[in-house]
Order: sequence, then structure tokens, then C-alpha cells
Amino acid sequence: MTTAPLARLNALYLALWFPCLSTDRLRREKQINADRALVATRRAGSGVVLAAVDALAASEGLAPGMTLASARAIHPDLRAEPLDPAADAALVQRLADWCDRYSPLVAVAGSDRLVIEATGCTHLFGGEKAMLTDARDRLCRTGLSVRAALAASPGAAIALALHGSQDCVVSERRGLSTALADLPVSALALAEGAMDREALTGMHRVGLHHLGDLYQLPRAALATRFGPAVVSALDRLLGQASHPIAPRRPTTPYRFRLAFADPIGLRSDIDAALVQLLLDLSQQLQEKAMGCRRLTLTACRADGTVQEITIGTSRPVRAAPPLMRLLAEKLESLDPGFGIDCLILTAPIVEPFEHDQIDSRALAEESGTGGTTADDRLASVCDRLINRLGGENLFRLAPVDSRLPDTAQGQRPAVSSRRDPASDWPRTVGRPTRLLGQPIPLVPLHAPRPGDPLVRFRLRGREHRVRIAQGPERIAPDWWRRDAAWVAGARDYWQVEDEAGQRFWIYRDGTAGAPAGSDSGSGVESGKADTPRPHWFLHGLW
Repeated sequence: MTTAPLARLNALYLALWFPCLSTDRLRREKQINADRALVATRRAGSGVVLAAVDALAASEGLAPGMTLASARAIHPDLRAEPLDPAADAALVQRLADWCDRYSPLVAVAGSDRLVIEATGCTHLFGGEKAMLTDARDRLCRTGLSVRAALAASPGAAIALALHGSQDCVVSERRGLSTALADLPVSALALAEGAMDREALTGMHRVGLHHLGDLYQLPRAALATRFGPAVVSALDRLLGQASHPIAPRRPTTPYRFRLAFADPIGLRSDIDAALVQLLLDLSQQLQEKAMGCRRLTLTACRADGTVQEITIGTSRPVRAAPPLMRLLAEKLESLDPGFGIDCLILTAPIVEPFEHDQIDSRALAEESGTGGTTADDRLASVCDRLINRLGGENLFRLAPVDSRLPDTAQGQRPAVSSRRDPASDWPRTVGRPTRLLGQPIPLVPLHAPRPGDPLVRFRLRGREHRVRIAQGPERIAPDWWRRDAAWVAGARDYWQVEDEAGQRFWIYRDGTAGAPAGSDSGSGVESGKADTPRPHWFLHGLW
């Protein structure tokens, strides 16, 4: 029995060009009537020139680069507004967010165009033509002028959107040469990113005006005469050379989409759709033995705007009920506007699901109790605090690979990965539960010999008598690192308990320089001014 090889999906790219982006944005923001010509202007030397024109202004002969005075002479009723590149760039980013409804692979290909990798996605919208039409119609309803094209290479899709016929679809690579033949040679710059102006001028000079004129010419002769960039760009346009796009966001396999024939706006409808998405996510996470640590819900509204809700968890979670509870706390901030026509659920951060969660914890989560053990309940509380206060405002202690008690632990965000190089706390005997950030000096009330613990000491004006002492544990600093806190050298640490039952973690500093038999640790003058004097400090409490 033989098995037929799997068919490889043809690469498909949807290009969207917004020829009147600046003026469309201004018309929407300032509520300018559609029957009045609109231009965007910028300063050029001592004058003002047109930077962008809308379709109505272009039909009357106005074009970018023309002075504003000349434009008003042609069209006295012209509406002129200053160009705002930052606002235009922000609009392009919002449009890219909106295009996530079609594919997670969306790239900004210029100041006024987007490229969507639609490979394997077109069937969700009824085919290539239906997907293109859906994107164009939805964007047009928001007041944006858009030209769209779908092709087997990103450069070809952009070139066809800018220079080809409206709604051009070339889904097969072998059809690119025919579709691109009548395009001007300036389209080569769309695939290469930059094209030598002299090369384009030279091609026009010898009668090479269209891409089809280049097909029959030897590639070596083209590269020699006009430069290798011409050949490289032509190969990219025809799909004969790799031309990958740079998506704005990293891809994740845990992405689920739910589109609606009619936009929804009721909270009950949103909850029902979200439950379905979470069940799909939970099933896939269970199949892969994974749990999510971060979850993002993207709502694409009918007016072309996008809203996002993000939650984080302190541990991997894959059951739908606890994730629904966390998302429900933030759904109040979701404004459906004129309706939501698409919901996208993604899990950008996932981790292996711990096996000790499979039985009792999963059942508890599914029943809505939030867990039966103390760890389960603590994790549930942490998750709610994370999503109410923000993941950057809740921290946990994490072990650090260090011998020194001062640096043996660090502060980590509660939503950060638990699988770090020092994921387990060392089982070191004699470490206090509370380590002071700054050691507190002690006043010895006797003169212990080197290597002996304190018997009596004063701490903040109160006298303590030691009943039990255990030690010493000598800890030396890192010789290769200068640390002001360890300038005196090694420390001798003791665990002591006073007669009242209080337990302290104290150390004697400067033991390396103390001569045998000296009483340098006492608070009483020894009479030897040149003898190094070790000092005692409180470093931790139990």
C-alpha cells in the first residue's frame, strides 16, 4: 500500500493599499463632507505644498508636490489640513491589528500598505476572491479608500494592488508572469525595497517600459547593464526567489477565531462566544499537555476598530472555567460599539502542564471551586490580583544561584515563567524565613573568644540572653567581586535562641583579622588600639 504525498499549500499574500490614507483619516476625524475636495499639506522651504490629495482633488488635477497657492487657484473651495505623519502611522498600526481577523501574519509594508500572509486561511472566508472582497468591503464601510490584490508572492500582491486592476487574484505562481507583464518597471522597487533611479531611467531609455519586456532578456545581461538588484527584484515578483514578510507579532499555534454573520453586542452573546473559544483552547492544550500563562482576547468591531483584553496566570492553566472567570472581570471594559463581528483568542505564552494538577485540581477547576488544596486557593487569589492590579505590580520570591545570603533570592513578577535556571529553593539548613535588607548592629555584653557565640547582647536597647546557639557557619565572599557589604571578609553565622524563645540569625564580621585569644568582639575596650575589632550583626529572623 502506497501513500500519496501531502499536497503543499500554495503561498498566498493579500496586499491592501490605502491610496488616500491621510485625507481619509482627516475626513473621518474632522467630519468633512465627502463632496468637498481635501488635501494634506506640509512646509517646504518658505512655502506650503500638497503632501496628499483625495480622489476628488486628484480628479481636478491636483497632485502632491503642487504649491497650495496653485492648488487654490485651480480649486478655490479646497479644504487644506496639515499633514500628521504620526497619526497616519498610528492608523496603519490599528489597521494591522484589525487585519489579525484574517491571519496572525500581518506585516506593515510601507506608510500606506499592509501585507497579510493568507496561506491556509482563505477557505475560512469562502476562497481567495471572497476573502479579498470581504476585507475590501469592510474597510470601505469605515470610510477608507482601499485597493486589494491577492497573489502568490508578497511583492506581486503589492505591485498588483498599486498598478494592476481592482481586486486582482493570482493564486498560482505560474500565472504571475502574465498578470505582471503590463506593469511598469518601477514596480521592481516594490520587491527590492529600493531601486536605483538610474537603473529605471536606463531601462526606459532603451525601450524597457513594462515588466514583460524583461522576461525574454538574458538575466546575466540585465545584471551587467542595470545591476543585480533588477534581477533579484524580478525573481521575487515572479515567486522564483524567497521574499519573506516580517510579521508584527510572533505566531502561536494556540489561536482560535470566531466570526459572526451579524455583529453581536449583548454581554450574553459575547460570553457564549467566549466560552466556545475557551473550550476549543482547553481541548488543544490538553492534547499537547500544556497550560497557558497569558491569554489575549481580540474583539474586531464593525467600525474597523480593535479592542484587546489580556490576562495572566501565576501557573499554567488549561481548564475553561477559571480562565472564563479571569476574563469576565475585564469584559466590562469591552465596548462593542456598533457590534463585534469577530473574536480572536490567542495564548501567546504557554508552559508544560504540571502532572500534579491533572486529577483533583482539574476537577476542582471544572466544578468552579477554584481548587481544593492551599496551593490551588493561593494560585486562584494570585491570578485575580494579577488581573486586577496588573502583572507588573505583583511579585514573588525566586531563588538565585548564589552562595551569599544577601543575593540568594530575588524578586520576580508573579506572571513570569517558573522554569528558570534556579527553579527550586535549595534545601539549606539554617536559613531564616525573614532576611533583613540591612543588617542591624548588635552590642555584645561580654567578651567571647574567637569561634564562640554571644551569650548576652543588646539589640535596640533591649538585652537578650542566649539559651541555645548553633554554629558557626562560615560564609566567604566572592573573591572576584568587590562588594561593599562584604569588605571585612568572611562571616561566621550563628543560629541563636534567647530565653524568651525568640530566634535570631546573627554573624560576626571581620573574623579573618582577629588574632587568637583576643576579645575583639566585646563592647569593652581591650586596651589594644591596633587590634582589628570584629562586629556582630543581626541578619535574619525566624
